Amino acid sequence: MTLLDWVGSGRARALGPAGRALSAVLCMGLAVTFIAVAGGVYIDETIGLYLFLGGVLSLAFLHTTGNVRRPTHETLSAWLLTLTSLACCAYFVVMHDVHKDRLPVLDPLSTADVAVSIMLIALVLEATRRTIGIVLVLLVGLFLGYAALGDRLTGAFSHRGMSVPEMIDQLVFTNNGLYGPALEVAAYLVFIFVLFGALLDRFGGGDFFHDLSNALVGRQVGGPAKVAVLSSGLYGSISGSPTADVVTTGSFTIPLMIRTGLTRVRAGAIEAAASTGGAILPPVMGSAAFMMSDFTGIPYGDIALVAIIPGLLYYLCVYLAVTLQAHHARLAPLEQAEIPKVGAVLRRDWIYLVPLVTIAWAVLALNRPAFAGAVACAALVPVILLRCRPLSDLPKRLSQALIEGMQRMITVGVACAVAGLVIGTLSMTDLSGKISSGLFLLASGHFALTVFTAITVIVVLGMGMPVPAVYALSAVLAAPALISLGLSTMASHLLVVYYAAVSAITPPVAVAAFAAASIAKANPMPIGFLACRIAAVAFVVPVVFVARPELLLEGAVLDVIGVCLATALGSVVMTIAFEDYAFGILGWIRRLAFGALAILMFMPSASLNALGAIVMVAWIGWRYRRSRQGPGRGAAAVSSLS
Repeated sequence: MTLLDWVGSGRARALGPAGRALSAVLCMGLAVTFIAVAGGVYIDETIGLYLFLGGVLSLAFLHTTGNVRRPTHETLSAWLLTLTSLACCAYFVVMHDVHKDRLPVLDPLSTADVAVSIMLIALVLEATRRTIGIVLVLLVGLFLGYAALGDRLTGAFSHRGMSVPEMIDQLVFTNNGLYGPALEVAAYLVFIFVLFGALLDRFGGGDFFHDLSNALVGRQVGGPAKVAVLSSGLYGSISGSPTADVVTTGSFTIPLMIRTGLTRVRAGAIEAAASTGGAILPPVMGSAAFMMSDFTGIPYGDIALVAIIPGLLYYLCVYLAVTLQAHHARLAPLEQAEIPKVGAVLRRDWIYLVPLVTIAWAVLALNRPAFAGAVACAALVPVILLRCRPLSDLPKRLSQALIEGMQRMITVGVACAVAGLVIGTLSMTDLSGKISSGLFLLASGHFALTVFTAITVIVVLGMGMPVPAVYALSAVLAAPALISLGLSTMASHLLVVYYAAVSAITPPVAVAAFAAASIAKANPMPIGFLACRIAAVAFVVPVVFVARPELLLEGAVLDVIGVCLATALGSVVMTIAFEDYAFGILGWIRRLAFGALAILMFMPSASLNALGAIVMVAWIGWRYRRSRQGPGRGAAAVSSLS
């Protein structure tokens, strides 16, 4: 066994009767508690966080082995770690009245407080190693080491130094550490929408999205791949989780794509790219968007509204990339017998539109995201009653949905907890301000250099961490440097959200690519790289809306329309250049020319946009006429852009 095997992340554990019983009790208890809180039932916020973290840690140890080589059955160490997590939770709940009356930092901590806190931090780090991997643990260790030993440094990165009890006080007993904004968002905002997705899926929502997408595009060339894009986009916009989206819709679409002629790598990449877009597509988006609302104070409805155009651009280009690939490979559409009629699907499953319309309305109209999630869950009642047959199965299926929803929160909860440790360290040492100042100085205050330096930081962090942790760290490291340039808080943080979201397909640690690889039975690294190419627009559009805020619906109506059209056309041209196909193979010279045209249409200049658009339209007209002259190529060429 190698060292990496010993310290790497674990795998799913097969639970025995006792483990399943404890897991079910924890999942359903926490689910019911936080549904009630979202619906308006009062519970002390801090106690709720104690319960949430204790439950998440316990479930992480119950469900995940120590490393990939460990046996998947229950072990004594797993039970000890689970019970220790519950004991730490119980200690903080019991001592809550004592702790809430003390003054952080000023009043000393007891020996028991320090000991239990150190134990809790160690449990969080071990749960992180098991569920996420050693990279994030090492990063947290680096920050904690800086907090403990940074006073020995010289120069701008030195700090005053602090004792272990003082560090513990800041990390565990204030609102800027472990029980800070990141964990609060996971418990009180993200969970209710994850639960909505689990309930919708358990009662047939995933099948509805798949059937509707199949009816809409299944008859076209490359139908299965287009079905993957549409169904993953529809489901992902509700679930907000790339991994859950891949597992849910990919189990249908990936085998179907492989069966109709796509390679395993390409099938997995299409599904991974399509699923990742759900984290940036309203109405729900993903955990990073909820964290942005909490960190910045911007209403979530406003964030969802301005994210509509960039989210639609993402799926426009992913759909176009899939279309061009399908025509290039001359893939056949699905058999007519396999494709339902749109009218038949809607007549049979119209009831699913009720919760979907409700969640879109609630997120955009209500100024309470958690309550909006509770309203959306309530709107599922008609679906549940009509789709659960026999009704005697209702308690079982509801309990399964609650358990599944809570289990989906394990990685998110652990990531937010460990991100809280880093945020606490950055806060008490002012390292975030020092790094932001360093980024600004490194770029000499230059707008473009500062933006690309910040993007580099986010992408590097995203290669080793899940989306919530990437956003939490980048929001305190990179966003302040962007705001110092004069950018709006909305644009600065939304850029961080986008690059945090695409970390799901950014190698080497690309969770969506790994999930797709397990279904496609292919190497996750090629899947990740190809998914990044398919979703290349996600890496470009944030830069565009930073330079041209009209893309975020800021400015006069005509300016907004012009910038949106220019960006859409530029995104299409860029996709064509990447795919090397439009009315036939392009070749390197035309691809470079298309890349230059895309840049022209992204530039903050109406005249350059118009020049690029005129050249592009003229080329399309010339190429179209030429393709019509060649009898076997014209029809395929015309349909390639349909």
